[in-house]
Amino acid sequence: MHTFLMDLMDIRPSQLYLDQKKVARLNQSFDPLRVRFNPPLPVRKIGGEVFLTDGHTRAFLYKKARISVVSVYWDTDDLDMQLFQTRIEWCRKDKILFIDDLKDRILPHDPFVKQWIDRCAQAVKKGAF
Repeated sequence: MHTFLMDLMDIRPSQLYLDQKKVARLNQSFDPLRVRFNPPLPVRKIGGEVFLTDGHTRAFLYKKARISVVSVYWDTDDLDMQLFQTRIEWCRKDKILFIDDLKDRILPHDPFVKQWIDRCAQAVKKGAF
C-alpha cells in the first residue's frame, strides 16, 4: 500500500454523523499526536473531490488535536461507489464539507444507527442512486 500525506481540508467526509460511543472509545486508545505511527486513512476520488471511505472518527480526532496533515492511501477495496456518490451528495446538501463540520453531529450510538446506518441501508434497498 502506497501512503502519502494530505491536508484534512482537502478531504471530504462521506458521512453525516459520528457515533459518540466510537468517538469516546477512540479518544482513549487513539493518539492523534502519533500521526506517523497510526494507520493511514482510506480515500477515493470522484470527479475532482477526494473523500474518506472510512476513518471519519480518526480524522475528526486529528482535527480536534489540530493536526491538519495526515497519512492516507488510495482505497482499492470493492466499494459501492454509487452509494458513496449518494452519501457525498447528502453531505453537500447538509453542508458537511470538512471533517470539522461533524463536531455538532456526534450522536449517541442508537440514534447514530437509526439516523445514519439505517439511512444508508434504506438507500441501498431502494436503489436510491
